[in-house]
Amino acid sequence: MGVKVREKRGKLYLDIYLGGKRTWESLHLTLTNDKNQNKEILRYADICRSKRETQLLTSSWDIQDPIAGRKKLITYLEERAKERVNNDYITGCIRYLKEYANGSTIQLSQITPQWIDGFQKYLLNVKKKNGTVLSATTAYDYSKAIRMALRKAVRDNVLIKNPAESVKGLPEPETELIFLNVNEVQKLADVELGGNLGAEVRRAFVFACYTGLRISDIKSLKWGDIERDPLQIIKRQKKTQRTAYIPLKDTAWKLIDDGNDHNPDDKIFYYLSRGEAQTNSYLKKWAKKAGVNKPVGWHTARRTFATWELENGADIYTVAKLLGHKNIKQVAKYAQATDKLRRNAVDALPEITLAMKPAVGE
Repeated sequence: MGVKVREKRGKLYLDIYLGGKRTWESLHLTLTNDKNQNKEILRYADICRSKRETQLLTSSWDIQDPIAGRKKLITYLEERAKERVNNDYITGCIRYLKEYANGSTIQLSQITPQWIDGFQKYLLNVKKKNGTVLSATTAYDYSKAIRMALRKAVRDNVLIKNPAESVKGLPEPETELIFLNVNEVQKLADVELGGNLGAEVRRAFVFACYTGLRISDIKSLKWGDIERDPLQIIKRQKKTQRTAYIPLKDTAWKLIDDGNDHNPDDKIFYYLSRGEAQTNSYLKKWAKKAGVNKPVGWHTARRTFATWELENGADIYTVAKLLGHKNIKQVAKYAQATDKLRRNAVDALPEITLAMKPAVGE
Protein backbone atom coordinates (compact mmCIF):
# COMPACT_ATOMS: atom_id res chain seq x y z
CA MET A 1 0.00 0.00 0.00
CA GLY A 2 1.22 3.47 -0.79
CA VAL A 3 -0.07 7.05 -1.07
CA LYS A 4 1.93 9.70 -2.88
CA VAL A 5 1.29 13.31 -3.93
CA ARG A 6 1.48 13.73 -7.71
CA GLU A 7 1.38 16.87 -9.84
CA LYS A 8 -0.25 16.98 -13.25
CA ARG A 9 -0.54 20.23 -15.22
CA GLY A 10 -0.22 22.21 -12.01
CA LYS A 11 -2.96 20.30 -10.17
CA LEU A 12 -2.22 18.01 -7.23
CA TYR A 13 -3.52 14.48 -6.83
CA LEU A 14 -3.12 11.54 -4.49
CA ASP A 15 -1.69 8.49 -6.25
CA ILE A 16 -3.07 5.54 -4.21
CA TYR A 17 -1.83 1.99 -4.64
CA LEU A 18 -3.92 -0.50 -2.67
CA GLY A 19 -4.61 -4.21 -3.16
CA GLY A 20 -2.83 -4.32 -6.49
CA LYS A 21 -4.90 -1.45 -7.90
CA ARG A 22 -3.92 2.17 -8.52
CA THR A 23 -6.40 5.04 -8.20
CA TRP A 24 -6.07 8.81 -8.29
CA GLU A 25 -7.93 11.26 -6.06
CA SER A 26 -7.96 14.99 -6.71
CA LEU A 27 -6.84 17.21 -3.83
CA HIS A 28 -8.48 20.22 -5.49
CA LEU A 29 -5.21 22.09 -5.05
CA THR A 30 -3.42 24.01 -7.82
CA LEU A 31 0.19 25.21 -7.81
CA THR A 32 0.93 28.86 -8.58
CA ASN A 33 3.90 30.90 -9.84
CA ASP A 34 4.76 31.89 -6.28
CA LYS A 35 7.43 29.53 -4.83
CA ASN A 36 6.63 30.43 -1.21
CA GLN A 37 2.93 29.87 -1.75
CA ASN A 38 3.68 26.54 -3.45
CA LYS A 39 5.63 25.40 -0.40
CA GLU A 40 2.54 25.99 1.74
CA ILE A 41 0.30 24.24 -0.78
CA LEU A 42 2.64 21.22 -0.91
CA ARG A 43 2.81 21.13 2.89
CA TYR A 44 -0.98 21.01 3.06
CA ALA A 45 -1.05 18.34 0.34
CA ASP A 46 1.33 16.19 2.40
CA ILE A 47 -0.96 16.54 5.44
CA CYS A 48 -3.85 15.30 3.27
CA ARG A 49 -1.67 12.42 2.03
CA SER A 50 -0.83 11.42 5.60
CA LYS A 51 -4.48 11.48 6.69
CA ARG A 52 -5.59 9.46 3.65
CA GLU A 53 -2.86 6.91 4.26
CA THR A 54 -3.95 6.57 7.88
CA GLN A 55 -7.57 6.00 6.82
CA LEU A 56 -6.58 3.29 4.31
CA LEU A 57 -4.30 1.63 6.84
CA THR A 58 -6.97 1.48 9.56
CA SER A 59 -9.42 0.00 7.05
CA SER A 60 -6.91 -2.64 5.94
CA TRP A 61 -6.13 -3.70 9.52
CA ASP A 62 -9.75 -3.46 10.72
CA ILE A 63 -9.00 -0.86 13.39
CA GLN A 64 -10.74 2.38 14.21
CA ASP A 65 -10.18 5.35 11.93
CA PRO A 66 -9.00 8.11 14.32
CA ILE A 67 -9.72 10.86 11.79
CA ALA A 68 -13.27 9.87 10.86
CA GLY A 69 -14.00 9.17 14.54
CA ARG A 70 -13.68 12.89 15.23
CA LYS A 71 -16.56 13.63 12.87
CA LYS A 72 -19.63 15.03 14.61
CA LEU A 73 -22.60 12.67 14.89
CA ILE A 74 -24.88 15.34 13.46
CA THR A 75 -22.63 15.70 10.36
CA TYR A 76 -22.59 11.93 9.90
CA LEU A 77 -26.40 11.83 10.05
CA GLU A 78 -26.67 14.66 7.52
CA GLU A 79 -24.47 12.65 5.15
CA ARG A 80 -26.70 9.58 5.64
CA ALA A 81 -29.80 11.70 4.91
CA LYS A 82 -28.35 12.79 1.55
CA GLU A 83 -27.79 9.15 0.59
CA ARG A 84 -31.36 8.06 1.28
CA VAL A 85 -34.53 8.88 -0.64
CA ASN A 86 -36.77 8.34 2.38
CA ASN A 87 -34.91 10.41 4.97
CA ASP A 88 -37.75 12.07 6.93
CA TYR A 89 -36.95 10.21 10.15
CA ILE A 90 -33.25 11.12 9.87
CA THR A 91 -33.92 14.84 9.33
CA GLY A 92 -36.47 14.76 12.15
CA CYS A 93 -33.91 13.13 14.44
CA ILE A 94 -31.35 15.82 13.56
CA ARG A 95 -33.81 18.55 14.57
CA TYR A 96 -34.18 17.12 18.10
CA LEU A 97 -30.52 16.15 18.32
CA LYS A 98 -29.64 19.84 18.00
CA GLU A 99 -31.77 20.58 21.06
CA TYR A 100 -30.30 17.78 23.18
CA ALA A 101 -27.36 18.37 25.54
CA ASN A 102 -24.12 18.40 23.44
CA GLY A 103 -26.09 16.80 20.58
CA SER A 104 -24.73 19.38 18.14
CA THR A 105 -21.10 18.86 19.10
CA ILE A 106 -20.64 15.24 20.16
CA GLN A 107 -18.23 13.25 17.97
CA LEU A 108 -18.79 9.67 16.89
CA SER A 109 -15.88 8.44 19.02
CA GLN A 110 -17.32 10.23 22.09
CA ILE A 111 -20.69 8.45 22.05
CA THR A 112 -21.20 6.14 25.03
CA PRO A 113 -23.99 3.72 26.01
CA GLN A 114 -25.00 6.24 28.70
CA TRP A 115 -25.36 8.97 26.06
CA ILE A 116 -27.53 6.69 23.89
CA ASP A 117 -29.73 5.79 26.86
CA GLY A 118 -30.08 9.47 27.79
CA PHE A 119 -31.05 10.50 24.26
CA GLN A 120 -33.70 7.77 24.07
CA LYS A 121 -35.23 8.92 27.36
CA TYR A 122 -35.13 12.50 26.05
CA LEU A 123 -37.10 11.46 22.96
CA LEU A 124 -39.80 9.90 25.13
CA ASN A 125 -40.30 13.12 27.10
CA VAL A 126 -39.40 16.02 24.79
CA LYS A 127 -42.28 18.28 23.81
CA LYS A 128 -43.08 19.55 20.33
CA LYS A 129 -43.89 23.18 19.59
CA ASN A 130 -47.60 22.54 20.25
CA GLY A 131 -46.80 21.30 23.76
CA THR A 132 -47.46 17.60 23.14
CA VAL A 133 -44.79 14.90 23.49
CA LEU A 134 -43.48 12.94 20.54
CA SER A 135 -45.53 9.89 19.66
CA ALA A 136 -44.04 6.52 20.58
CA THR A 137 -43.66 5.76 16.86
CA THR A 138 -41.76 9.00 16.17
CA ALA A 139 -39.47 8.49 19.16
CA TYR A 140 -38.76 4.94 17.96
CA ASP A 141 -37.97 6.16 14.43
CA TYR A 142 -35.58 8.87 15.65
CA SER A 143 -33.82 6.43 17.96
CA LYS A 144 -33.54 4.00 15.04
CA ALA A 145 -31.86 6.71 12.94
CA ILE A 146 -29.04 6.99 15.51
CA ARG A 147 -28.66 3.22 15.79
CA MET A 148 -28.52 2.76 12.00
CA ALA A 149 -25.84 5.43 11.71
CA LEU A 150 -23.73 3.80 14.44
CA ARG A 151 -24.00 0.37 12.79
CA LYS A 152 -22.75 1.87 9.55
CA ALA A 153 -19.92 3.62 11.40
CA VAL A 154 -18.75 0.21 12.66
CA ARG A 155 -18.96 -1.27 9.16
CA ASP A 156 -16.86 1.64 7.87
CA ASN A 157 -14.24 1.19 10.64
CA VAL A 158 -15.07 4.63 11.98
CA LEU A 159 -15.87 2.90 15.29
CA ILE A 160 -14.50 -0.36 16.68
CA LYS A 161 -17.64 -1.13 18.68
CA ASN A 162 -21.22 0.06 18.47
CA PRO A 163 -22.02 1.88 21.76
CA ALA A 164 -25.75 1.22 21.22
CA GLU A 165 -25.37 -2.57 21.34
CA SER A 166 -25.48 -2.70 25.14
CA VAL A 167 -28.46 -0.33 25.38
CA LYS A 168 -32.00 -1.65 25.10
CA GLY A 169 -33.71 0.04 22.20
CA LEU A 170 -37.09 1.70 22.37
CA PRO A 171 -39.90 -0.79 21.68
CA GLU A 172 -41.41 -0.59 18.21
CA PRO A 173 -45.04 0.48 18.66
CA GLU A 174 -47.75 -1.56 17.01
CA THR A 175 -49.30 0.83 14.52
CA GLU A 176 -52.67 0.53 12.80
CA LEU A 177 -52.15 -0.17 9.11
CA ILE A 178 -54.83 1.67 7.16
CA PHE A 179 -55.96 0.08 3.89
CA LEU A 180 -59.10 0.36 1.78
CA ASN A 181 -61.63 -2.27 0.80
CA VAL A 182 -62.98 -2.60 -2.73
CA ASN A 183 -66.11 -0.56 -1.99
CA GLU A 184 -64.04 2.32 -0.61
CA VAL A 185 -61.75 2.42 -3.65
CA GLN A 186 -64.83 2.34 -5.88
CA LYS A 187 -66.26 5.31 -3.97
CA LEU A 188 -63.05 7.23 -4.69
CA ALA A 189 -63.05 6.17 -8.34
CA ASP A 190 -66.60 7.49 -8.74
CA VAL A 191 -65.60 11.02 -7.64
CA GLU A 192 -63.65 13.25 -10.04
CA LEU A 193 -60.84 15.64 -9.07
CA GLY A 194 -60.57 18.92 -10.95
CA GLY A 195 -57.65 20.08 -13.10
CA ASN A 196 -55.00 18.13 -14.96
CA LEU A 197 -53.05 17.34 -11.80
CA GLY A 198 -56.20 16.38 -9.89
CA ALA A 199 -57.30 14.01 -12.66
CA GLU A 200 -53.86 12.41 -12.69
CA VAL A 201 -53.82 12.03 -8.89
CA ARG A 202 -57.12 10.16 -9.16
CA ARG A 203 -55.83 7.78 -11.86
CA ALA A 204 -52.46 7.30 -10.17
CA PHE A 205 -53.95 6.41 -6.80
CA VAL A 206 -56.21 3.72 -8.23
CA PHE A 207 -53.28 2.51 -10.37
CA ALA A 208 -51.19 2.21 -7.18
CA CYS A 209 -53.95 0.10 -5.59
CA TYR A 210 -53.42 -2.40 -8.45
CA THR A 211 -49.61 -2.27 -8.55
CA GLY A 212 -48.38 -1.40 -5.04
CA LEU A 213 -46.01 1.28 -6.38
CA ARG A 214 -44.79 4.04 -4.07
CA ILE A 215 -45.52 7.63 -5.09
CA SER A 216 -41.79 8.13 -5.86
CA ASP A 217 -42.00 5.27 -8.38
CA ILE A 218 -45.33 6.49 -9.76
CA LYS A 219 -43.74 9.88 -10.49
CA SER A 220 -40.72 8.35 -12.22
CA LEU A 221 -42.63 5.61 -14.10
CA LYS A 222 -41.78 5.65 -17.83
CA TRP A 223 -43.34 3.93 -20.80
CA GLY A 224 -40.06 2.06 -21.14
CA ASP A 225 -40.81 0.42 -17.76
CA ILE A 226 -43.83 -1.33 -19.30
CA GLU A 227 -43.34 -4.69 -21.01
CA ARG A 228 -46.17 -5.58 -23.39
CA ASP A 229 -45.78 -9.36 -23.67
CA PRO A 230 -46.43 -10.38 -20.98
CA LEU A 231 -48.01 -7.16 -19.76
CA GLN A 232 -46.01 -6.12 -16.70
CA ILE A 233 -43.99 -3.37 -15.04
CA ILE A 234 -40.24 -3.93 -14.75
CA LYS A 235 -38.90 -1.11 -12.62
CA ARG A 236 -35.92 -0.38 -10.41
CA GLN A 237 -37.45 1.11 -7.29
CA LYS A 238 -36.19 4.52 -6.28
CA LYS A 239 -36.12 3.83 -2.52
CA THR A 240 -34.49 0.37 -2.46
CA GLN A 241 -32.78 0.26 -5.89
CA ARG A 242 -34.19 -3.28 -6.25
CA THR A 243 -35.99 -4.25 -9.46
CA ALA A 244 -39.67 -5.17 -9.07
CA TYR A 245 -41.61 -7.26 -11.59
CA ILE A 246 -45.31 -6.46 -11.33
CA PRO A 247 -47.85 -8.11 -13.69
CA LEU A 248 -50.44 -5.59 -14.89
CA LYS A 249 -54.07 -6.45 -14.49
CA ASP A 250 -56.24 -5.26 -17.39
CA THR A 251 -57.96 -2.80 -15.03
CA ALA A 252 -54.62 -1.15 -14.27
CA TRP A 253 -53.56 -1.09 -17.94
CA LYS A 254 -56.76 0.74 -18.91
CA LEU A 255 -55.90 3.48 -16.41
CA ILE A 256 -52.76 4.42 -18.35
CA ASP A 257 -53.38 3.23 -21.92
CA ASP A 258 -54.33 6.22 -24.06
CA GLY A 259 -53.96 4.36 -27.37
CA ASN A 260 -50.97 6.49 -28.45
CA ASP A 261 -47.34 5.61 -29.14
CA HIS A 262 -44.82 6.96 -26.63
CA ASN A 263 -41.06 7.27 -26.35
CA PRO A 264 -39.56 4.92 -23.74
CA ASP A 265 -38.33 7.89 -21.67
CA ASP A 266 -41.72 9.65 -21.59
CA LYS A 267 -43.29 9.77 -18.12
CA ILE A 268 -46.63 7.99 -17.80
CA PHE A 269 -47.96 10.39 -15.16
CA TYR A 270 -46.71 13.61 -16.72
CA TYR A 271 -48.21 16.19 -14.34
CA LEU A 272 -47.19 14.27 -11.21
CA SER A 273 -43.63 13.94 -12.52
CA ARG A 274 -43.18 17.64 -13.28
CA GLY A 275 -42.52 18.85 -9.76
CA GLU A 276 -42.51 18.19 -6.06
CA ALA A 277 -46.09 19.31 -5.48
CA GLN A 278 -47.51 17.88 -2.25
CA THR A 279 -50.55 15.95 -3.46
CA ASN A 280 -51.62 14.42 -0.14
CA SER A 281 -53.96 17.40 0.30
CA TYR A 282 -55.73 16.30 -2.90
CA LEU A 283 -56.17 12.82 -1.45
CA LYS A 284 -57.61 14.09 1.84
CA LYS A 285 -60.18 16.31 0.08
CA TRP A 286 -60.98 13.51 -2.34
CA ALA A 287 -61.60 10.99 0.45
CA LYS A 288 -63.86 13.44 2.30
CA LYS A 289 -65.84 14.20 -0.87
CA ALA A 290 -66.23 10.47 -1.61
CA GLY A 291 -67.38 9.69 1.93
CA VAL A 292 -64.38 7.51 2.80
CA ASN A 293 -63.88 7.95 6.54
CA LYS A 294 -60.27 6.83 6.72
CA PRO A 295 -57.01 8.79 6.52
CA VAL A 296 -55.96 8.39 2.88
CA GLY A 297 -52.41 9.01 1.68
CA TRP A 298 -50.26 7.60 -1.09
CA HIS A 299 -48.98 4.76 1.08
CA THR A 300 -52.59 3.73 1.73
CA ALA A 301 -52.75 2.55 -1.88
CA ARG A 302 -49.63 0.42 -1.41
CA ARG A 303 -51.07 -1.17 1.74
CA THR A 304 -54.35 -1.72 -0.08
CA PHE A 305 -52.58 -3.60 -2.88
CA ALA A 306 -50.73 -5.83 -0.39
CA THR A 307 -53.88 -6.57 1.61
CA TRP A 308 -55.99 -7.37 -1.47
CA GLU A 309 -53.29 -9.75 -2.71
CA LEU A 310 -53.13 -11.57 0.63
CA GLU A 311 -56.90 -11.75 1.01
CA ASN A 312 -57.20 -13.26 -2.47
CA GLY A 313 -54.80 -16.09 -1.75
CA ALA A 314 -51.34 -14.79 -2.71
CA ASP A 315 -48.65 -16.14 -0.40
CA ILE A 316 -46.67 -13.74 1.74
CA TYR A 317 -43.38 -14.33 -0.13
CA THR A 318 -44.95 -13.47 -3.49
CA VAL A 319 -46.46 -10.27 -2.11
CA ALA A 320 -43.07 -9.29 -0.67
CA LYS A 321 -41.50 -9.71 -4.12
CA LEU A 322 -44.26 -7.68 -5.80
CA LEU A 323 -43.70 -4.86 -3.33
CA GLY A 324 -39.93 -5.04 -3.77
CA HIS A 325 -39.29 -5.95 -0.13
CA LYS A 326 -36.12 -7.85 0.73
CA ASN A 327 -37.88 -9.90 3.42
CA ILE A 328 -41.42 -10.67 4.59
CA LYS A 329 -41.33 -8.69 7.85
CA GLN A 330 -43.35 -5.72 6.57
CA VAL A 331 -45.80 -7.89 4.62
CA ALA A 332 -46.43 -9.94 7.77
CA LYS A 333 -47.86 -6.78 9.34
CA TYR A 334 -50.38 -6.50 6.51
CA ALA A 335 -51.37 -10.13 7.04
CA GLN A 336 -52.14 -9.39 10.70
CA ALA A 337 -54.19 -6.32 9.86
CA THR A 338 -57.08 -7.87 7.95
CA ASP A 339 -60.14 -9.45 9.57
CA LYS A 340 -60.83 -11.49 6.44
CA LEU A 341 -57.50 -13.29 6.68
CA ARG A 342 -57.99 -14.00 10.37
CA ARG A 343 -61.48 -15.35 9.67
CA ASN A 344 -60.27 -17.45 6.74
CA ALA A 345 -57.48 -18.87 8.89
CA VAL A 346 -59.94 -19.98 11.56
CA ASP A 347 -62.51 -21.26 9.04
CA ALA A 348 -59.78 -23.40 7.46
CA LEU A 349 -59.35 -25.44 10.66
CA PRO A 350 -60.43 -29.09 10.28
CA GLU A 351 -63.78 -30.33 11.60
CA ILE A 352 -63.64 -32.61 14.63
CA THR A 353 -66.75 -34.54 15.64
CA LEU A 354 -67.02 -35.37 19.30
CA ALA A 355 -69.16 -38.38 20.04
CA MET A 356 -71.53 -37.49 22.85
CA LYS A 357 -72.88 -40.11 25.27
CA PRO A 358 -76.53 -39.76 26.31
CA ALA A 359 -76.97 -38.07 29.65
CA VAL A 360 -77.72 -40.33 32.62
CA GLY A 361 -81.46 -40.85 33.07
CA GLU A 362 -82.36 -40.29 29.39
